[in-house]
Amino acid sequence: MRLFYTPNSPYARIARVAALELNLSNRINMQKVTVRDPNSVLLNYNPTGKVPTLVTDDKFILSETRIICVYLNHFNNEIKLVADISNSFLQHLEGITNGFLDGIAVWVRERRRPLSEQSPGIIELEHFRALRCLDYFNKILDKLDQSPKLAHLTLSSALGLENRLPELQWRQKYPKLAHWYDEFSGRPSMQSTIPEN
Repeated sequence: MRLFYTPNSPYARIARVAALELNLSNRINMQKVTVRDPNSVLLNYNPTGKVPTLVTDDKFILSETRIICVYLNHFNNEIKLVADISNSFLQHLEGITNGFLDGIAVWVRERRRPLSEQSPGIIELEHFRALRCLDYFNKILDKLDQSPKLAHLTLSSALGLENRLPELQWRQKYPKLAHWYDEFSGRPSMQSTIPEN
């Protein structure tokens, strides 16, 4: 299998961490690529040009993080990375953490645009969405453990974007969430996939 990624994509990071947590690194060739590049090798496999993209052993092309993680989880059933129908809370949490990451990613991309092209409305919308999500995660913190679940990988990958979004300043208001994040981020899989500066 071949997994295409960029070092700074939080979505690709989730897939990379999942592969490591599932002990599949010896079965997957990790290939760093460029995006937003008309000459990217990725476009030979995925017309969307998005990471992560997984090429399976039988040459199927999978994109979107959860789809890839579901597929990878089938190779190691001893670890329940992706929530199944029997765990409605984790399914719910996967949705909330993914929405949180999507909003943070939009906010980061908006902030990268030239100041004259940034949308204050989008920035405000995503700021308030992030605050609502952080409040929610803080309320349910006693239900979050340190196990490698897709929801936990997604939440930690989103919180890991703090260096790109310093105005969020979530650590001071949510010290227990920061403690959870710092502990989870200490996992070898998280350490080996830290985004580049």
